[in-house]
Amino acid sequence: MASIAGRSVGVLERTLFLGPRIPNEVKVLGNNLLSVDRKIFRSLLKLLVAHFEGKTVREEEYQNIRSSVTNGNQIDLIYSGLYALLRAALKFPESGLKKEVFKEDLRELKIADDHITDLVSIVFGSRRCFLEKACIENAPHFPHLQQCRWRVDVAISTSSLNRVLEPSVLMKIDTSDGKEHTFEMQPAKFHELRFAVASLLKEMEDMEKRNVMKAPV
Repeated sequence: MASIAGRSVGVLERTLFLGPRIPNEVKVLGNNLLSVDRKIFRSLLKLLVAHFEGKTVREEEYQNIRSSVTNGNQIDLIYSGLYALLRAALKFPESGLKKEVFKEDLRELKIADDHITDLVSIVFGSRRCFLEKACIENAPHFPHLQQCRWRVDVAISTSSLNRVLEPSVLMKIDTSDGKEHTFEMQPAKFHELRFAVASLLKEMEDMEKRNVMKAPV
């Protein structure tokens, strides 16, 4: 027998949706939830959903929940555990994590069925698309390309030479952060760029065809 992610398995092995290394705050989540009522649990979930949707969560709201229990530090542990758990679940595409698998993994973490029901309603409920969209928009990322324009200029003469007739490519790129980038390159470099982009697109297409990139049925 082999043990993986806190469970004993036989020939087949499967990690929890959290990955092979479960955060400590998630490991103790089930035990910590035993000492708080469902109303507090749902209040914490409400704050987390608002956070994942990109809304402003006021400090007073969290402090009100924290002050309503004897051990405020335990609320901190529960909140961080729920954050790590939901963040990991929402990283999966909608078809990449099955509801029954999610429930089974939560039971492995010793989370009560009442709490599982509420967590399932968030991960697989009607607001899932809004949560995914907000997570993507709020995630750190580089500015992406919005528009690319180019033209070929031919210098007929310069101050040092009477006749040049050497073409150059002027590129203008608009990015999502509102900036415009202008630069010039020789035709040889332009063709290198064109070839590199075409090669990258081909590699992405080949990668999408691999079984490892396909969502499980």
